[in-house]
Amino acid sequence: MWGRFFIPVLALFYIASQVNLEQFTIIMAVFAFSTFILEIPTGVIADLLGKKKALLISRFLYVIEIILIAFFNGFWVFLIAKIISGIGVSFSSGTNQALLYDSLKKLNREEEHKKISGKANFISKISMAFVFIIGAYLFSINSKLPAIASLPLITLGFLLTFFIKEPYISKKKLNWKNSWLHLKRGLRYFTKNRYLKYFAAFTLVIGATISMILSLSSAYFEIIIIPIYLIGIISFVSNLLSAYTAKKAYFFEEKIQEKNSLFLILIITFISILGMSFAIPHYGLIFFLLIPFVAGFYEVILGDYVNRHAETSHRATMLSINNMFDNIGITILFPLLGYLTKSRNMQFSLFFFSLFLFLSGLLLVVFYKTKKNVNNKI
Repeated sequence: MWGRFFIPVLALFYIASQVNLEQFTIIMAVFAFSTFILEIPTGVIADLLGKKKALLISRFLYVIEIILIAFFNGFWVFLIAKIISGIGVSFSSGTNQALLYDSLKKLNREEEHKKISGKANFISKISMAFVFIIGAYLFSINSKLPAIASLPLITLGFLLTFFIKEPYISKKKLNWKNSWLHLKRGLRYFTKNRYLKYFAAFTLVIGATISMILSLSSAYFEIIIIPIYLIGIISFVSNLLSAYTAKKAYFFEEKIQEKNSLFLILIITFISILGMSFAIPHYGLIFFLLIPFVAGFYEVILGDYVNRHAETSHRATMLSINNMFDNIGITILFPLLGYLTKSRNMQFSLFFFSLFLFLSGLLLVVFYKTKKNVNNKI
């Protein structure tokens, strides 16, 4: 499912398909918004209908998305494709992680989740690394080739989903009454859980930042004078970094524990964005690579923390709510970054965003201490 050859040149791919950079940021914001408004409803559907069926719906929509961007051009076609993709993402968001955790729980091996999740993430990052290095090369030959080459792999991923086994079958039927009751109970469960609320706030800041920077990477590389033919190699290295930190996440997290793990992610992300804002030719790449480095660690431990504090009956919904905050951040911040980049330049927008990270990071530190103090009293 990560056989998307166009990802390493995403911004440039859109531009080559008659979508300018400002329109690209608008499309990404609409994509995030469409995912955001459907995150919780599709999480409820996954909990009631079944996680396998939710993934089948998701991956079928991905096939439709790839067909549109592979064979058509223009803002409106790409906007429609991204909305379809957003619906697909909302169905899979949290469902993959919930399915993995439930499978381990069924086997009485849930304590291994962090380690196995890291290994799964490692495998996906390695496969992405090889796909991405090929993708940049295909783009240099023909701008549409990366999307066309993605179609067979995405279709195969959809077909393979039929072989997944559901560890727990919901006893409740999917209907309006049960969906509404499950949603109300899920929201009540979320609002009463201080851990889940903190992770959601953390995801709003860090998850959104990582997503936006990775999406804009090819445009940033152009500013720091990185040739297109090297973008594939950079993407390859980026995914190797993410793969390594994902695989070792359980080891490092057990050494430094939750508080220090979260603070370390905040600090590294801030340093990366601040360093990128100087747009140093060639060497600005070093600051960018901090993002994929921290991304692998972030993805594994945040998913584990949410799974650990969520019940099986609400797991997909809680993961969806957490991912929803990622999309809230993207919906708000991506158009702002696009506007600042157009009115000033990318360096200014990145510097502005580094200040936002610094201030929001301070709030997260205070929020964490408050959470710990209250939980200690309880």
